[in-house]
Amino acid sequence: MELTNFSFYYGNTVDEEAVGAIAYRNSDKTLQGSLVHDFEVNIVVVYDGTPDEPPIQHSIVGGERCQVLSIGLDGLHRELLSGTHKVLIKCLLEGDIIKDNQERLSILRRDFLRFAEPFREQKLFIGFAHFLQKYVDAKMQLKEDRVLDAYHTLLEGLHHWAELELIERGIHPESAVWEQITGLNTPVRKLYEELTVSTETLGQRVELALLAYEFSMISKLESSSALLLRVLRSRRNPWTIQELILHPELAPVCKELPIVMRKLVYRSLVKEVPVWKESRSYGSEAIRYYTDL
Repeated sequence: MELTNFSFYYGNTVDEEAVGAIAYRNSDKTLQGSLVHDFEVNIVVVYDGTPDEPPIQHSIVGGERCQVLSIGLDGLHRELLSGTHKVLIKCLLEGDIIKDNQERLSILRRDFLRFAEPFREQKLFIGFAHFLQKYVDAKMQLKEDRVLDAYHTLLEGLHHWAELELIERGIHPESAVWEQITGLNTPVRKLYEELTVSTETLGQRVELALLAYEFSMISKLESSSALLLRVLRSRRNPWTIQELILHPELAPVCKELPIVMRKLVYRSLVKEVPVWKESRSYGSEAIRYYTDL
């Protein structure tokens, strides 16, 4: 089936509730076992809220195997930021938009490709949170004498570090991150080599890598948290963590918010205060956050 015919069939008949849909036609018949390449056509159907449709459907349309992925607009935004759902990202970036109410998918794709704000700030925040989590995990593992676990965690963290270096330069991280990082003036590749091929003991390599991690974490903390710091400054009254999680600009990074917030407090970039006494309930006090930066 020609894509134009498929567009007419799908866009006008199958689901009128969708705000948009993207079709990606597979031109590579040699790869099998991939959720993209096992189907002639992949469709991403985007809804305004949580879709009633199953998230994944496999069917035959016009004699062709078709995979249909249903997702909300907020969920798609989140997947673009996390970068883990390769099928969705490939369809959005390389597929044909076959339905687009109010051009919302066109604008989303344009802003993502341009790395427009708040995409860049949000992606930087998420990448830093993952990097920070690996640092914290490795430090705890080493403290528990789980040296091999700490080593493996640091290797994973280096991948997030490399992604951060790319994002800071306005470059979209791709699957081949280490190829992208080649030629850039960054210590992350050298640290990778020192961690993997050094003649020192594994424990010594882990300890040295943790020092480099800590230095990088401290130096990147404020710039990578620019999104959160800007929201904190946007009003006079301090914020609860619940209010921050519900903020429209922070909702896509809500999972990463707590660990970064606590590190900002620890480094005195954010201050915490208990809620006013008249707002107390059941003897507990909500912590509120603000910044003077």
